[in-house]
Amino acid sequence: MLPAPVVLLREADFRRVWLAGACGNTVRWLEILAVSVFTYELTGSPFLVAFMTVLRALPILLLGSITGAVAERVNRRLLYAGGLAASGLVSGTLCLLVWAGLAELWQIGLGAFLNGVVWTTEHPVRRTMIHDVAGRERLGVAMGVDTATQNATRMLGPLSGGLLYQTIGLEGAYLASAALTGAGAFLVSRLAYGEGSRSGGGQSLFGTMVAGIRYVRQERAILAVLIVTMIVNMFGFPYSTMIAVIGSEVLELNATAIGLLMSAEAAGAFVGSLLVAGLVRPRHYQRLFFYGGCLFVAGVVVFSQSSSFAVSLAVLALGGLGVAGFASMQTTVILSLAPPEMRSRAMGALAVAIGFGPLGMFHVGLLADWLGATTAVLVIALEGLAGLAVCAVVWPELRRRHLPKPPRHRSVKVR
Repeated sequence: MLPAPVVLLREADFRRVWLAGACGNTVRWLEILAVSVFTYELTGSPFLVAFMTVLRALPILLLGSITGAVAERVNRRLLYAGGLAASGLVSGTLCLLVWAGLAELWQIGLGAFLNGVVWTTEHPVRRTMIHDVAGRERLGVAMGVDTATQNATRMLGPLSGGLLYQTIGLEGAYLASAALTGAGAFLVSRLAYGEGSRSGGGQSLFGTMVAGIRYVRQERAILAVLIVTMIVNMFGFPYSTMIAVIGSEVLELNATAIGLLMSAEAAGAFVGSLLVAGLVRPRHYQRLFFYGGCLFVAGVVVFSQSSSFAVSLAVLALGGLGVAGFASMQTTVILSLAPPEMRSRAMGALAVAIGFGPLGMFHVGLLADWLGATTAVLVIALEGLAGLAVCAVVWPELRRRHLPKPPRHRSVKVR
């Protein structure tokens, strides 16, 4: 009998959604690395480095719930394919501007924001499509496979971005981005994906959003996942905005080596995600999610105090094992619990929780200008561990073995 991940990958629709996600996520990390190095070389400001990443991440906070509501009302396949095509157009335009010597920092920032708008479709559109294609019984396996691939792109993206930037320049990174997003749009256009029933009929877009917010507030297990996600994204992942600064100032690395450092956490997460895909069972979902987040943030604390390139690589790789459980199970828990008519809206709420990351990026950027990059990373990670400790007390079910049974959907009235 073939392993479950292999069976999934033999199915054409799953394979296409999976590969399109791989293309889009490679672009995201490739551009983040190249733009970070470019910005630091141009300005020498840690805050501006963080700010450029904030611009790419900000749309998910501002628009995540809107995208979730829209995804309940329109064809997800067309929405996702159109977004990837638009992202390719933005990256191609920036490639031409940089090549012609006409690009300015504000244009790079605008491009980061526009491509961030496309990224808001990742959870409420693409990952909801994965659930629909794989089914609830295979969801843990499907998310393990998809998260493993996402983490592979977090390795390949920065490495490719560093190599392209060092050998060709910023225009090389944008050219690769345009090609990959175009390939992703083509894959999605070939889907034979059958759309489920739409739940937004009879409600305005605003009413659909409000109903989704009320739903996640009244479901305790889903709310716990959202709060933990918010904490990890505000106080854990923003460390990555300081990697270019720490790599240059503390570890004295070139662009390629900085890309390797940024890829270390993803390497650990890739290995961890393969283990999740092969071994995970529903009784593991909540604890794997919560303790994975704790392990990752603890790894960031240790990284902030490291002055060795080898130690930094090892610690970030270990933290990446935690990211594997955290990232794959946050989606799995929510999609397992939410009824069909609320899935996109619940995933839109997850996108908003992830979108709190830009606040953490602002926070770490301001602290870095005041205290230095390493101290700033230490402070935010300690804040994150404190927040997770509070969650462990408020939601003890996060540490229990069994996932709650899917609750019966209570009607949510919109006044």
